[in-house]
Amino acid sequence: MIFRPKIFYETYQQDYHSIKAVYLKKMLDNPDEYKNNFIEKGSDSIDDKQSFRRVLLSDLRQNYFHCIETFFELFFALNPKGKKHFDDDIILYRITNSDFRKNNKKVEEIANNDRALDFLNERFKILEYDISIGQYIFYMGIFNRQKFPKEVFDMMDESIEALKYGIPFLAKDFLRKEEYNAYKHGLRTINSAKTFIISKSNKKDEGIRFDLSESMSYYSKTKNIDEIQIYTILFDPERDFKMTLFCSHLIHHMIEYRKISFNKNNPRIEKSQFPITFFDKEEIKKCCTVNVKIQDIIFTSKRNESSS
Repeated sequence: MIFRPKIFYETYQQDYHSIKAVYLKKMLDNPDEYKNNFIEKGSDSIDDKQSFRRVLLSDLRQNYFHCIETFFELFFALNPKGKKHFDDDIILYRITNSDFRKNNKKVEEIANNDRALDFLNERFKILEYDISIGQYIFYMGIFNRQKFPKEVFDMMDESIEALKYGIPFLAKDFLRKEEYNAYKHGLRTINSAKTFIISKSNKKDEGIRFDLSESMSYYSKTKNIDEIQIYTILFDPERDFKMTLFCSHLIHHMIEYRKISFNKNNPRIEKSQFPITFFDKEEIKKCCTVNVKIQDIIFTSKRNESSS
């Protein structure tokens, strides 16, 4: 039946975000190869070409946000801490009935509390195995110390420590909900800022100039109904691409090892070999590196009461 968790893990499209990231990045890196398929033939309009690139940059960014959202929904659903039942068997019910407000609070806690992921090291018993919560979430079924060499478990522990370092970066990025919503709930983005200059008022020279040609601005409400803010962010496609692959790899770990575990009695699975991959803190650091010189620029506008 389609409601069986086994079917969920077998058919879940775990590479959805990584595939999108790869083809979007490829199009960004080779615009001349692809733009003619999307821009009217004979048009040499600079606006058309820039618009094509901005759409790709925006899609890559949206895909990253969606990947984070997907990861945390699975992560919270599969976390066994404080639950009477392990959720692998009722994953469909957990996801369908997930509370996004509660999940958002958990994401905020991970983003702002350095100890929020310490629970991944907590140990518990499943069947006859003593394992950590991190092992249960990301390395399902790799429990038997008689079957796997000691090095695997040592590397697994290091991998989980690396994830305790890397996951908070995903949480901090996801706190930019206004930006995500500016794409998701009806397009509310503009490309209005071209240059940002910092200079002293009594100096004739321009001072420091920042190129904002590859930026996006979105509207954000404040607590004051007569006030709005416009956030301008520079696209960082290299970081968005690498962070999406990192996040997608986390999803792969949660799904793939469960797919294998739920099919362990399948002769094809039983005889096949599968790789055990590990996360490295230094590699995660490279993914998190910001590649733009300036990030958030915020403009505030307040309307007159007479104009309301």
